[in-house]
Amino acid sequence: MKNLSIDVFMDTVCPWCRMGTSSLQTALKQLPEDTEITVRWHAFQLNPGMRPEGEEYRKVMIGRLGGAAQFEARMRQYNEYGAHFCLEFNMDIVKFTPNSTLSHQLIAITPEELKEQLIENIYTAYFENGINIGDVNELVELGKTIGINNAAELKFRLLNGEGLEEVKLGQRDAQNLGIRGVPYFVINNEVHLSGLKSPHEFIQAFENI
Repeated sequence: MKNLSIDVFMDTVCPWCRMGTSSLQTALKQLPEDTEITVRWHAFQLNPGMRPEGEEYRKVMIGRLGGAAQFEARMRQYNEYGAHFCLEFNMDIVKFTPNSTLSHQLIAITPEELKEQLIENIYTAYFENGINIGDVNELVELGKTIGINNAAELKFRLLNGEGLEEVKLGQRDAQNLGIRGVPYFVINNEVHLSGLKSPHEFIQAFENI
């Protein structure tokens, strides 16, 4: 039996992180049943200075990529790469680049056994349904999808900063490790994988430990 601990640094507004998470999950399902697996999720914010209300997605991306043509090409790229992982990206209905702090807080305060499902639901909400995941009310609704049904309490917890220290810790840990982009994976505190990896590449990394 092999023990695997995997630290995943990700952002909820990162398409490549969504693909990387899907790829990792596919790889983990191929491991022997007696493998002991621990996955820990760490917040990394691509836009830490984003205004709380977010900004227009298209405007932000065109500015970042250098033009409308580059923006359209990147949107096609998301769909092409996403198809390899059976993922859909409806970026034409994404209106906001949100501040991802609240979504990371929600992940931080969610019980460990529900985090993976929540992260998947957040990705689906943003990338497929165009939901503004910077909106606390939308996040409360996403909490309901994993059984957190006390909406008023959850909203209070998020707006009062619960989980914020864990978000800041993720940023500090990433900085200490020299991480400049996500997704980023650390396996058993020794193997570091940066960027989008195929399930096969994950399996190779697991086998080399």
